[in-house]
Amino acid sequence: MGLLALLKGEMSVGESNPRAVELAKEITALEGTIRLDWTRRVYGDGVYSGYQTLRDFYKGKQWSFRKEGGGTMRTYNYCFTIVENMTAFLTNEPPQISCPPRNVVDPVERGLAEGRTKLLDAIHEDNALALVFQRAVRTGSITGDAFIFGAIPTFKTKEDGTKVFDRIRYWNIEKPEHIQVLWKDENFSEMDGFIKKYRISVESAKRLFKEELKDKNFHVQADYDTENISGEVQKTEVPMITVKELWMENEYLLMFNNDNKPVHYVKHDFGFVPLQYIPNIHLPGEPKGTSDIEHELDPQQEYNERASDLADIIKEIAKPAYWGKNLDNLTEVRSGQIVIYQVGDDGDIQAMPKSGQTFPLENYLNDRKNDIIALSGLNQVLYPGNQVLQATGRALSVVMQGVNNKVSLRKEWWVRAFKELNKSILFHAENHISNAKILIDGFYKTDVFISSVLLRSVVDEISKFQAKVQSLTTTQHNVGISNPSEEQKLMKEELQDEILATEIAKQPGLLHQILAERIAQMNASTGGAITGAGQGGINGQPPPITNDEDTAAGAPPAAGVASPVTPQGAIAAASAKHGGIAVAPKQ
Repeated sequence: MGLLALLKGEMSVGESNPRAVELAKEITALEGTIRLDWTRRVYGDGVYSGYQTLRDFYKGKQWSFRKEGGGTMRTYNYCFTIVENMTAFLTNEPPQISCPPRNVVDPVERGLAEGRTKLLDAIHEDNALALVFQRAVRTGSITGDAFIFGAIPTFKTKEDGTKVFDRIRYWNIEKPEHIQVLWKDENFSEMDGFIKKYRISVESAKRLFKEELKDKNFHVQADYDTENISGEVQKTEVPMITVKELWMENEYLLMFNNDNKPVHYVKHDFGFVPLQYIPNIHLPGEPKGTSDIEHELDPQQEYNERASDLADIIKEIAKPAYWGKNLDNLTEVRSGQIVIYQVGDDGDIQAMPKSGQTFPLENYLNDRKNDIIALSGLNQVLYPGNQVLQATGRALSVVMQGVNNKVSLRKEWWVRAFKELNKSILFHAENHISNAKILIDGFYKTDVFISSVLLRSVVDEISKFQAKVQSLTTTQHNVGISNPSEEQKLMKEELQDEILATEIAKQPGLLHQILAERIAQMNASTGGAITGAGQGGINGQPPPITNDEDTAAGAPPAAGVASPVTPQGAIAAASAKHGGIAVAPKQ
């Protein structure tokens, strides 16, 4: 059964539905444009390299020719390192996602927000959000384009034949060329829909789309692969078929074969296109992004070729060459790498002078390496020397600033994409998960935090909180705590613990005073005396005892210093320390 067979909405046989036939004709009319766009994206447009070349360089296929005669052919793959570093800088931590309350001062709304956050976290965990994020960022870094397909609801069929909701799913698209976006205008900001194209075996199609093909007079027939640029039919022992899925805001159409034969049509109730597009680096005026290694290809290839040439030169220079005369009785004695030649009395043998000079080529090679580093925008961070390795604090932040700027530019694209993804997840959860409507009730707003390369932004947020210009809840949101309300509850619980409270309090003396005042108020309300050692104190010591006169006349305690104790309080504390009863002083 196909994942998409059980979409909620009106379903019908594709061939018998006028709307399905109309959509299939529209796609067929666009086939030439789609094919041209696919070719440019995969094999290049004469200016930018295509996906195939970029993937080849990432994997290490970087030579444009083959050396004859056993020449050195080495590949020093800096492109791989660039992609992995940029991926690590952006995905070193998974995105922190939370649902804000409608009204931050309403405790009921805060409770509902916590429930929505937990529900969203469970769905993301089921889909392995951290891995989807990492894989999508790596795909975008290599090809320039990243797509996340979903979220969509999936269903399963029980033994009695009834169909029930299963999960909410989303995926990373490993090959962006399998997605053809249909844009609403030339600004490429709004999608009208998209076509998802892929090839599977005929038998797999019959099994996966069993429900769609049920009770339909449709013959699943193998076809050729139009993605083969030569146009030749690929010879394979497994018959393959082309599958196309058209997704629009409220419609879905399944088509088979290259002639776009409509098979299954659904009018669903999504109200949005289930696809998130994230360009790696925005390319103005183009419906595509730019790869991190796009401008590294030429210096990378030149570096490999010249480095191998240098290796060949050094190899030739290192080989011993001799000339001589009367060598009829030549004999040699070998000991490891040492060779001793013995000739007759009339013989003569001389070493051939070496004239090879590698210094110019070494300089050229270093220049090409510097080109790779400079064009990557990573400077010395990618290949650090001693100065960078020893740098800390501001010096390191300055070195990292270029990387941070590159990452910050694409972070906003990812934040926007995850907010739209969360919106679709909450929409499906509200419609398919029991009692989720009570939590969500049409409120799909979420907050997304992606950690920065530098810790400086975290320090800035904490400084705002300490300066009292920002709330604790906002600060926790901005530094990546997914659920500030739950975190604050834990903080309050820890403050009730005597030992933990002393360890985490910024002003332990002030904390002791507050605890002592609470105990005094409790005992005053019950009419009893304050008990002795170990009760209400810290680390087994009684709290300091003050009276109203001291509080009124004296200055407030300084940070980290306990409040002053009156003589009466000191006597009571000393008595309690030696096992007596600390009696509250008379007013």
